[in-house]
Amino acid sequence: MNPHLFSVPLQLFYLIVIIFFLLAYFLFVTGLIRSGKSVRTRKVKSPPGNFSIIIAARNEEKKIPALLKSLQKLDFPAENFEILICDDGSTDRTREIVYSFLPSFTNLQLIDHDPNDPPGKRNALEKGIAKAKFDRIMITDADCVVQPDWLKETDLYFTGDTQFLIGIAPLIRDHGFFNALSCFENLRSFLLISASFGWGHPVSATARNMGFLKSVFHNEGGYESTRKSLGGDDDLLLKNFLDKGYKINFCPSPEAAVFSNTNHQPKAYLKQKARHTAASKFYSNLSKWILVFWHLPNLYAQSSILLLPWFPEVVYTFIIKISLDTFLVLALQKKLNHNFSLPGIIFYQIFYEIFLIINYFASRFTKFNWK
Repeated sequence: MNPHLFSVPLQLFYLIVIIFFLLAYFLFVTGLIRSGKSVRTRKVKSPPGNFSIIIAARNEEKKIPALLKSLQKLDFPAENFEILICDDGSTDRTREIVYSFLPSFTNLQLIDHDPNDPPGKRNALEKGIAKAKFDRIMITDADCVVQPDWLKETDLYFTGDTQFLIGIAPLIRDHGFFNALSCFENLRSFLLISASFGWGHPVSATARNMGFLKSVFHNEGGYESTRKSLGGDDDLLLKNFLDKGYKINFCPSPEAAVFSNTNHQPKAYLKQKARHTAASKFYSNLSKWILVFWHLPNLYAQSSILLLPWFPEVVYTFIIKISLDTFLVLALQKKLNHNFSLPGIIFYQIFYEIFLIINYFASRFTKFNWK
């Protein structure tokens, strides 16, 4: 059978693909522009606000010292914030390490796990939030590192009318394919968060760097609305705030970024991504449609490269997509604390789209837990 018999239908299909892709990209870039105009900030000279930093920890003896050392360096009045480490039944030296840091802090508290307490990250966080003395809550993880200006910058974006704050949380570039792929995925995810925020409906958040008002959190039942999914204590909490019409703000400041390491091994990477992706089935319908409208044209546009041996005339779709992706990442990556080379952007962009499909199916067939 002559493959060119299918040439015209395929050209028409990919013409439709490129139209939808360009429309999605136009809305994406417009959202990024609108995001900069939608972000709200407090006056720099305003008195500093108050924060309760809540951190759940389970068996983090290798990583929590780095977090605590970074928290010691925070350039923010100690009387204006407190740090609550909420142990979730650790069986290693996590608690002992936290205790060893207590003398060097005036505002650090360890909340012990009671054997009668239900296990799980959400329960540990809720226990800490209940004990928080300030209304403005900031959440991060025990395996993260904060920057000295984290609270100072965050304070500018946690305005008086902000009820939920999304911060950026880049992954630390180290070595290996899956480490770099995770970093690239993180970069693309926060570009999408920024663009969707610009249109008034951010599709995601990350528990490594997010904040909300304790009063609103308790009024809306805490994490109860997120318990359908093991993952998603961040995304699904954001969904609840959006559904109830609360004011969401975005903090794009590089100085307010919270850094974290990522997995280097394929199995650990796939398990983590599967857990995160599994929560997407509980997203709002609007968030799902945003993700479909963005990812589907991108996936189809990239798929055109597979037809190159038979239908070279459709390769323009792939060239247009990769060119726009490359330009976008080159222009914006430093604002999100990333630094990919030009060849690296092209390389990881291709695998990023491939692993979106892999991670989706892995999320449907993988069993996982918090630790």
